[in-house]
Amino acid sequence: MSRHISLRAVETFVVAARALSLTVAAGRLGLTTSAVSRRISDLELDLGVDLFRRRNRRIELTAAGVRYLASVGDAIDRIHAGADELRADRGCKVVRLSAVPSFASSWLMPRLARFRELRPDIDVELETNADLVDFSIGEVHAGLRFGEGGWPGLVCERLFDVEVAPVCAPGLIPPSRAVSAEALDRFTILSVVPVLGLWDDWFKAVGLGVYRPRRLKTFDNVQVLYEAAAAGMGLALGGTHLVDSYIEAGRLAKAFDAPTVTAKSGWYLVYRPRDRNWAPLRALSGLLFDEAAAEAGARVLA
Repeated sequence: MSRHISLRAVETFVVAARALSLTVAAGRLGLTTSAVSRRISDLELDLGVDLFRRRNRRIELTAAGVRYLASVGDAIDRIHAGADELRADRGCKVVRLSAVPSFASSWLMPRLARFRELRPDIDVELETNADLVDFSIGEVHAGLRFGEGGWPGLVCERLFDVEVAPVCAPGLIPPSRAVSAEALDRFTILSVVPVLGLWDDWFKAVGLGVYRPRRLKTFDNVQVLYEAAAAGMGLALGGTHLVDSYIEAGRLAKAFDAPTVTAKSGWYLVYRPRDRNWAPLRALSGLLFDEAAAEAGARVLA
């Protein structure tokens, strides 16, 4: 039985083949170069042929790659054209939005409900996924991402900052609540793999820039991270909006008296440059930014 061929992988191949550069393709697709390379390698494995020759920093199409580009390049173009025609026919009233599940449930959903009341003519279809969405095929119009911005090929508008502070189960709060290397050594430091650097930023901000945890446990999901901390497994770095409900419910509490730290990373609304002036997206982003500004002064971790 033949394996299913990923349309996203085919799109990635077409962009890279036309540019003859993985770096350029990554910029156009809003991906990392390694992600582009991985998709193409998976496609080559599925097809059973090499599509490119790797020449140090350059790539060249093989004979099979030339034939495959001739077969699928026009098809990818027709997919984009067909999607554009349908959007025009519908008046572009559907906005497909991507967000990680934790942020969608803790902050986004109430705002989308409010947006539906204000703009019933615009339907927001939410896709929750922990992976970075691929904007190249046109399945998603915009996304909410956590990071420092600058994702290649995308407009990145910072929605709001995130303040962070160590949190733990209330029964594990140190008696003195003073931050020190000794106090931190009593805990297992819990972190989410994609944002390990947040801990380093916090250590530096409280004067412990050279500190390295004795015990470290990582997770790939922030909700699992907070559940682990609430169960007494260690010390997590709580971020506003995501950890607020745990603190309000009394399941987590600030571990130390040290002030919260504004992280370098924040939440961003990201989308393709061609959608910058698209009215439905501007309407949605307007509400999200208004909501973020209105609550900027209210911080559970403060």
